[in-house]
Amino acid sequence: MKHILVVFILAIGFHVANAQCIACWELRKVEITMKTGQNITGYVKWNDVWLNDVLDTAVWKNRFPESLLPYYENLGYKWDLEFITEIFVINNDSIVEFLATKAISIGNLDYTKIQSVQEIDKDSKIYHGVGDIQVFTQSEIDKLKTNPVAVLFYTSAYFGTYFLSYNPAITAKELSRINEDNYSKMAVDLKAKGVIVYSVGF
Repeated sequence: MKHILVVFILAIGFHVANAQCIACWELRKVEITMKTGQNITGYVKWNDVWLNDVLDTAVWKNRFPESLLPYYENLGYKWDLEFITEIFVINNDSIVEFLATKAISIGNLDYTKIQSVQEIDKDSKIYHGVGDIQVFTQSEIDKLKTNPVAVLFYTSAYFGTYFLSYNPAITAKELSRINEDNYSKMAVDLKAKGVIVYSVGF
């Protein structure tokens, strides 16, 4: 029942809590022109709630991407823009759909070197998330699009962790041994044996 409740929260939380959740974001597809003249296409995270206490929301709310650079310029501290060039929609029968990328496809841009930002593919589906986007290897991404041999969703006070076994030798019985005392050690050991481990906040 707890697993079902967490899935339900994750499924609706991005939509109903977006106005209050500063960790929540939408992925917006953009074309960025650098001051060097280089054009790059990819995705940035955005949430209009971030404008609060930074810019006048009466002026800038619902004005993405025009609001993106002024937001970074007025933060009061230097914070690079996270930029993702490729995303993957991960889904199988054992998990809640989520987004992932590869290490080579994510990085930071110095906003002071950006000339302009244009949103593209506005009519495409907008994906939502919370916190850091998951980063996997291509091999892990390919596996995650298939059903695992066994799965465990381990919950703590502030986050839940999926353990998905793609090793026939690591069964549900083996995963059920995970507890508060051995969680960290087993996560490391199981990763080395073909189990994909990732956490989600809630």
